[in-house]
Amino acid sequence: MKFTSSPALFVLVAAAFISSCETSTKRENLAFSEKRRPTIAAVNYPLSYFAKRLAGEFADILFETPPNVDPAYWNPTDDQIRAIQAADLILLNGANYAKWTSSRTIPYEATVITSSSFEGSFIKQQEGTSHTHKGGTTSHTHGGFASTTWLDLELASKQASSTADALREQFPEHAESISGKLVTLLKDIRDLDRQMKSVTAPLRGTTLVLSHPVYQYWTRAYDLSGQALHWEPAQKLGTLEIGEIAAIQSEKSAVKYFIWEGPPTEENITKIKMTGLINIVVNPCGARPAKGDFLSVMRENISSLSEAVGQGSSTNTVSP
Repeated sequence: MKFTSSPALFVLVAAAFISSCETSTKRENLAFSEKRRPTIAAVNYPLSYFAKRLAGEFADILFETPPNVDPAYWNPTDDQIRAIQAADLILLNGANYAKWTSSRTIPYEATVITSSSFEGSFIKQQEGTSHTHKGGTTSHTHGGFASTTWLDLELASKQASSTADALREQFPEHAESISGKLVTLLKDIRDLDRQMKSVTAPLRGTTLVLSHPVYQYWTRAYDLSGQALHWEPAQKLGTLEIGEIAAIQSEKSAVKYFIWEGPPTEENITKIKMTGLINIVVNPCGARPAKGDFLSVMRENISSLSEAVGQGSSTNTVSP
């Protein structure tokens, strides 16, 4: 039997085929959307750590600053900027932290300033000398607001809570999980805060020599006094630098401790020892640590302070 096709039948078959393809494509797109993990971008390591603790089970955390570069002065590439702009949530520190954010466009609706709840207590910082960090960071001047807010661990807990609030709003289907994880995270931070208060209590009444002007919130939170320099742990200390310490010792009382941002060279340890001061490393942890995480770095800071206080109480001049 011979079959003949009609134009009407062809149109119906073609329409059914197109409809089937469109339905299949929609299903594939929906499946892809359901499988896609959201992205949360953070401008410093503490915020990326908080986000990881709170949302790491369902989201990817974007924090690309190299470990040896200060995120406050990092300059992301155009591709990195585009990746940040495409994130579902962007966590900013506030207090003018991350200088690149003032010159690049960031989606307002996806951005959260985690320090908004305490911006009235930001510390104003006087303009200082321009200098360059090891690791290729461009020359910059510390001015405006002090921005290492998380070194006051009570403020760190507020930033963690603000992060959780933003996550619950953005991802309500995960709200219960986020809230449960926040309880544990806040307990960890508050435990550190209690330990920091205890270990720094003996330092009150002394003048700390600070290698860099990044400890403002730390000294305020724990009732400490400090005189900041602009030194790097690996820079060569000459007559000029040693003279700076001598000037502080002649002007201030009870100068016993020198605070470094990172481990100093053996030569610098020796030179600081020769001035009569005790070396202590208090890592601000703005960048991703080479090992460990935010909690372990803060515990190392507390341990270093405890050891130094023990040395300082046993003798006036001891080796670090």
